[in-house]
Amino acid sequence: MKTSRRSLITDEAAADALPMRFTVAAILIAIIGILIASSVLDLMSTARTHEAQAEISKVVSNAEQMSVRGAGSVVTLDIDIPHDVTVILGALPKDEGEWPRDAGNYYIRSGSERKVYETEAAFSNFEMDGAVELSEGPHMLTLESVYNSDYGRVFVLVYETKDGGVV
Repeated sequence: MKTSRRSLITDEAAADALPMRFTVAAILIAIIGILIASSVLDLMSTARTHEAQAEISKVVSNAEQMSVRGAGSVVTLDIDIPHDVTVILGALPKDEGEWPRDAGNYYIRSGSERKVYETEAAFSNFEMDGAVELSEGPHMLTLESVYNSDYGRVFVLVYETKDGGVV
């Protein structure tokens, strides 16, 4: 039996499978693109959380020092919370109403991700009735240590002032 030579131009033996190959290749490329996009979004969320933690560490370290020294200290700080991040001082996720029990905790919310932290300081808002929520953007915060005889502990009030009033 003699082997015949076929011309690549006129040979259509694989032409039937070509659309299926393109379809499979397109599906694989789409899946890879989705995985890459998901990874990039997760990486950006993690970066924002780390940036927020760096900013909040300024507040936490000052609040811990103020708490140890007792009532009467006042500190003013400038911080900048990254986009799509919220920080809640003095509460745990889904337990915001349990203040002052959770006053020594705080958490950072970035999208659907929540990271919880514990501190030696007890946080409160200016009215001494709950947690403090800091949304994205720049904040000029005032930290003030106050002894509350009802709870028998020193709280660090965290609040912003604009135009002479508390925000």
